[in-house]
Amino acid sequence: MAAKQAYSTSSILTSSENELIQRVHSHFPNNEPNKFHFFYRTASPFSNFHPCSFSENEIQFHTTEQYMMYHKAKLFNDNETAEGILQATTPADCKALGRIVKNFDEQLWMDNRTRILSNGIYLKFTENDQLKQVLLKQYGSLLVEAAANDGIWGVGLKQDNPLIEKRSNWKGLNLLGYILTDTLHRIYDQN
Repeated sequence: MAAKQAYSTSSILTSSENELIQRVHSHFPNNEPNKFHFFYRTASPFSNFHPCSFSENEIQFHTTEQYMMYHKAKLFNDNETAEGILQATTPADCKALGRIVKNFDEQLWMDNRTRILSNGIYLKFTENDQLKQVLLKQYGSLLVEAAANDGIWGVGLKQDNPLIEKRSNWKGLNLLGYILTDTLHRIYDQN
């Protein structure tokens, strides 16, 4: 049996991602969130797979997953895959196409991934008032993607795992949760 590999999450975060996390934590007493809202399933409006409709530059998107994968392909000048992503009808298909983007460079993606997803999340929750109200109801909580198999966008733990209740136990970065919480505060401050 292979030994579990430990890693420092701060060493795989970019400086802008560290700033994002610090900004989000500044909204909580003693800079430490103590109330969490866990989500994972497509039915949750916080999931990147949750159906929605929003646009940017006259391009319609049906999920934030489609938005993120489209912009990932555009970042690497892979217009063919970008068009395929726009034609894809499911978020799973968008994700699969995003995994085969040509000219992919890990560092360039890391430097741009949170900016891209933040833009999509902001559009999703500002172009649909019902979704915006659902997001604003989570004010005071840190949103947490309870994805057991995702150590970047989620926390690497399922919602029913008791370890998830304590941030120090998380095995992932929760970037999606931090982006959502940051967007929540941005929208709250604008209202």
